Formats: sequence, structure tokens, C-alpha cells
Amino acid sequence: MELSNVNRIIGLHKEGIWQAKGALRVYERLGDTAKQAQCLIKLARSLRSDKQFDAAEEAASRAINLLLEKGQQFRVCESHRALGTIHRSKGNTEKAIHHFEVALGIATPFDWHEVLFWLHYELAVLFRNGDDFDNAHAHIERAKSYTVNSTYYLSRAIELQATVWYRQDRLEEARSGALRAAGIFNQLGAAKDMEWC
Repeated sequence: MELSNVNRIIGLHKEGIWQAKGALRVYERLGDTAKQAQCLIKLARSLRSDKQFDAAEEAASRAINLLLEKGQQFRVCESHRALGTIHRSKGNTEKAIHHFEVALGIATPFDWHEVLFWLHYELAVLFRNGDDFDNAHAHIERAKSYTVNSTYYLSRAIELQATVWYRQDRLEEARSGALRAAGIFNQLGAAKDMEWC
């Protein structure tokens, strides 16, 4: 299951899909519904990365259906986040916002900083892509509020803000933000992120 996630991150989507499906079969035989849901979330992410959006949506929805018992809020939150990114990829803005907001509603009472950072980040990307720059900036600021313990996350938020400024033709601010983020990525040794900036 973890190899599935690693392969997705490094761009080996087919391998990630294959591994998530294999892990899912094992947990189905064991009758472990929580682990099945976790595999389905990883499968949904790999399928989305491979642009198999309908299959990804089905996998994430199936995960939610398996997580009806109490105490599984984190996985339910992950499932809604996955559905939000899937719908964003499909161009269905309303459904994407709905799932991101459901996930925010779950994560906020638990104060899951990392999850809240990524949810606001994803919403900022969604609004940036729709040229709704006010909402994009608002979600970037909210994302930044969850970066207290992570210089890397802060630099990701700064980089995203630079892309919004660029889309707004605020080129000097965009350049400054991109350079600031690139400097942080360089200090962290995050070469790919630095190169992108």
C-alpha cells in the first residue's frame, strides 16, 4: 500500500494502481475494512494521477462507504479531499468545493494542521484556475496559518501565491515570491521544487 503511494509521487502511476489493487485484495481477504478504505484512497489518488477520473471517483466513494463506523474521521476526510481533487481535475468546480468543504468541516475540530494546509492549498489552486483571485489569496493566507512547523509548506504557499500574482499580471510580486520560495527550497534541498520556481 505504501509503495503504491511512493510510485504515484514519482510518476509511476500504473505501478501505483497495480500495488493499491493488490493491497486491497489482501485486506478484503482479511476483512479489514479500515485498511480496505485506506487502499481505496491510495488507489483513487493513483487513478487520478493517471487521468482515470471516473474510476478514481468510484474508488474514493467506495472508501467513504466502508468508513461508516465511528473513529474513522481521518480516512473520511482523506476520501473527501481525494474526491475534491478528482472533481477539480474533471472541471467540476461545485462538486470539488463541496468535498473540500466537507473535509474542512471534519479536519477543523481536530486541528489537523497538515490536512488543513493542503485543503486550503487545494482550494486556492481551484480558485486560481478559475481566475477567482480574491478567494485564491484568501485560501493561501489560511494555508499559511497552518505552516508554523513546516518551512517546506510555507514555501509551497509562497510559490502558489506567486503563480496567482503571475496570473494577475502582478509580475514584480510574482518574481519576488518565486525567488523567495526558490531560496527556501534551495536551503531545504528540494531541488525539483526549486527548479519549478
